[in-house]
Amino acid sequence: MSVLLAQGLLFEAAFRAVGLDYEAPSPAVPVSAPTLEAPPLLLWQRQLPGAPATTATRTETAAPVVDGKYIYVGYSGANGLLVLDRRDGAVVFELETQAPVVSAPVLTDTFVYVTDAAGYTSAFLRDRLGQGRPAWTHFSGAPILSSPTVEDGVLYVTNVDDLVYALDARTGELKWRHAHKLETVRVAELELFGAPRPIVSDGMVLVGFSDGFLVGLGAADGSPRWSASIGEGVYPDLIAPPQPVGASVVVGGYSEPLVSLDPASRSVQWRLDVGSASPFTLEGETLWHGGTDGVLRRIDARTGNVVWTWDSGTGGSLTQPIPTAQGVLVASSEGSLYLVAPDTGTTRWAFDPGYLLTGITGAPAVDGSTVYAVSNGGVLYAMRGGEGNRPVQTVDWVSPKGW
Repeated sequence: MSVLLAQGLLFEAAFRAVGLDYEAPSPAVPVSAPTLEAPPLLLWQRQLPGAPATTATRTETAAPVVDGKYIYVGYSGANGLLVLDRRDGAVVFELETQAPVVSAPVLTDTFVYVTDAAGYTSAFLRDRLGQGRPAWTHFSGAPILSSPTVEDGVLYVTNVDDLVYALDARTGELKWRHAHKLETVRVAELELFGAPRPIVSDGMVLVGFSDGFLVGLGAADGSPRWSASIGEGVYPDLIAPPQPVGASVVVGGYSEPLVSLDPASRSVQWRLDVGSASPFTLEGETLWHGGTDGVLRRIDARTGNVVWTWDSGTGGSLTQPIPTAQGVLVASSEGSLYLVAPDTGTTRWAFDPGYLLTGITGAPAVDGSTVYAVSNGGVLYAMRGGEGNRPVQTVDWVSPKGW
């Protein structure tokens, strides 16, 4: 018998002995931890410092990265990687670069790797406080708009001139360089300003190019092993990085299509006529695809069967989908941030900060029940999932009825 129960029985006996009724407290309902299933609560928002270029349309493509007590985020208004305090978004320090950082950094135990819009790759040594000092830089000759890839001590980088570099991740020394020879008959009159992140799989570096070709390069020497024509339409550019799925690879053109390719035979196993700009997310046998048409698709990665579609209703390109225990987080470049039920494809909530959003182009970062996202207006939002069960307000002692 608990102490509180014993005390309650004593109180009851005492009240009845003097002819008083009593009212026992209701058992308290425990508070469940905040989850993303409930609409999020805005913790804080912070306008990122700097002076971005004035343009008719502006996008902030760099996804924030949460590591320990810091948030690392690139921003078009600063020549550097901003490092913010995750508690309130205040700038703690900045890792200086030659131009704005427009992609997510890559963090290891030893280094922070950053690419910038001037074409430089920079490595910063991390100290015990998490801050970094310059270790090396490499110039690629053209803007780099995607994150680098680190694999087995090698850093792989692509720039907008269809060049691929392999650098020693510790020293920055050039290991090899590959210049893709464009198929001129397939190059669109207006090329997109971008290049996908290289993906390393089974000793190969998979890279997409502006003429719509996917190429497999030997990771050791950069030699071309095979190529396949993928992209079609007005913009055949491969902007979304390829996604290995078992022995196959899923890849998509900006205009269309989305295909599953067998690299050994270069045969297409399935095809969907949809456009791709953001990374895909593979979860088991499910491929989450955020389309350039503003539609999120749950796709069976083996067969290409579309299980369901969810329309943001914005027409803007969607970010990379982020699966969570409560649903799939996805944002729209012309809308907001949404949580979509994974089984049914229905909207669970849409983030509403109370005024007009300018869209979200970079994928959100999730840390437990807290989400961080940067709007195209340069505002960093920190939000936490709403509470589940709330405690029942009861007195903490037994009181006579009517007192």
